[in-house]
Amino acid sequence: MNVTDRIRMVLLMALAAALVAVPGCKKPPPPAAPLPPVAAAPKAPAPAQEVVEEPEEEVFDYKPGDYRNPFGSLLRIKKEEEGPPEEELTPLQRVPVTEMRLEGVIIMGKKAVAQIIAPDGKAHTVTVGTPMGRHRGKVVRITSDAVIVEEWFEDYLGRTFSEETELKLRKGEEESL
Repeated sequence: MNVTDRIRMVLLMALAAALVAVPGCKKPPPPAAPLPPVAAAPKAPAPAQEVVEEPEEEVFDYKPGDYRNPFGSLLRIKKEEEGPPEEELTPLQRVPVTEMRLEGVIIMGKKAVAQIIAPDGKAHTVTVGTPMGRHRGKVVRITSDAVIVEEWFEDYLGRTFSEETELKLRKGEEESL
């Protein structure tokens, strides 16, 4: 390094140090002076013969009706359902429908019977109307290759809706007579 490069380096370092130190040296601005209070304009007296009616103030009135509480949680605390206690439920009502497996279907004229295997490996015979699933489900249809279960759910607004789940025979297990 020659002398001119050293001088440039020293000047650049001095400039950088000055740029860093300058913002810290500023004085804070003086506080703003408080504004004088505004005097209300004097009202002219109204003529005695003229009567002015003032409009009534609108009052906001909230009637919740069927609306949900806007400040409440979206997570609904499950109320105690009026229904049989856990001990009185059938084995098919204690497990979700999606965990069950359709093993076979027998159709005899207008009557249909299906065999369902629960997750514990036990076989159960179901017909149309048999309660099944954890959400107040019932078997609504039995076809030659499927069992359709309708379950009832409740959303966060408290509305109930139904959903159908189809248990199908696995490929290769179907037999036609």
